[in-house]
Amino acid sequence: MNALEMTDSELYEIGIKILTHKLGASEVPRFTRQCKPGKGDYSVDRHKLLADQPDIDTIAKRIQNRRAARESEERARAKRFAAPKNEIRKMTDIEIYEIGNQVLINKLGVPGLIGFIQICQELNGGYTRGLIKSREEAKEYIKLYTASLTLNPKIVEDYIKRGNAYSYIGQHDKAIADYDQAIKLKPHYAKAYYSRGNAYRDEVDFNKAIRDYTKAIELKPDYAEVYYNRGKLYNEVDECDRAIEDFSAVIKLQPKHADAHGYRADLYRDKGEYDKAIKGYSMELELRPDDPEIYYERGEVYGEKGEYNKAIRDFSEALKLHPEFTEVYVKRALAYFRVGKFESAIQDYDRILELKPKFTQVYVARGIVWLHLKEWGNAKLDLTFASNLRVDIIAEFHNIYESVTDFERINNVQLPEDIAVMLKR
Repeated sequence: MNALEMTDSELYEIGIKILTHKLGASEVPRFTRQCKPGKGDYSVDRHKLLADQPDIDTIAKRIQNRRAARESEERARAKRFAAPKNEIRKMTDIEIYEIGNQVLINKLGVPGLIGFIQICQELNGGYTRGLIKSREEAKEYIKLYTASLTLNPKIVEDYIKRGNAYSYIGQHDKAIADYDQAIKLKPHYAKAYYSRGNAYRDEVDFNKAIRDYTKAIELKPDYAEVYYNRGKLYNEVDECDRAIEDFSAVIKLQPKHADAHGYRADLYRDKGEYDKAIKGYSMELELRPDDPEIYYERGEVYGEKGEYNKAIRDFSEALKLHPEFTEVYVKRALAYFRVGKFESAIQDYDRILELKPKFTQVYVARGIVWLHLKEWGNAKLDLTFASNLRVDIIAEFHNIYESVTDFERINNVQLPEDIAVMLKR
């Protein structure tokens, strides 16, 4: 049984079986909880030990005492290892960890123990093996995995990790070749298809990427990450319903997957299913309550439904979190306009021009609001300024009203002649 040639999932599954047989199912979590990345600064500890050295006689006596203590501990360790499961349950976590280490070494060898411990460390929130942060790091990983594969060309995980490193530096052909080799060695390994699918995606070969993602899901139906990536690609190729199905699968497997809630809400919105979209954004906000973008998106949906007061509420929450979010001021000003809160709309347009003085469309929008407030001087000033900046003020006005007469009838007002002339077709 060569642990090096096992996939991570195979090694983890076998390791758990070995521990369960030796420790009992109830004690396995006590072992895996101990698999945490070390946080100590060992160089500092070493310097402390080297400081204030004792004389030679004292050192010799300590060595003798430690040898006797070590022999006694070896006898106690052997006794613990031979204990039945009902006695193991009474042991401390450290003693259980020690027994688990020994049984894993006996069955899988030292490489198997190290690999299993590393997997458990990742599951406990530790540093992800092979996580690449820079091109230089990727190149170093390529050298490392090339060396290991030269010694043993059957290490599936190293083909995948080297492929990931090649992908990181944009050498997708080499990455795909490594994933191909991994699949050749382990034809039923979902992770290999998923990784190759990512490489095809990065090469913008979406059909092949979707094909590989689909194969990975066939092999591992609970592979949430694959559903998520395939859902994003279905969205790219305008397969909206299939994308929704995939994001729904992710949410079923991982109810707190905020991005899946958000993507699905976007798709529901595109389909005009506004209530479902609002529900999705609301779920996303439960998971990310400090994200102004989500308030903005939900506010837009409320606006599209004509529920302008709810839209204003969401836009205001977004601005509390991000006071310089210009697009939100634009949308809130329009919502204020729709509910007749013209002074509030003016304040938002003023704020937009503070943030983006060259946002020329704001002048015509503010000018139209001034008309509703019968502030003819301000209205003419803004409309003239917008017109001088080559904004089509007539088209903007007629996006809201059919004609000047229509404006005057609806608002029960007569525009000054000079302004009426400016806005007539």
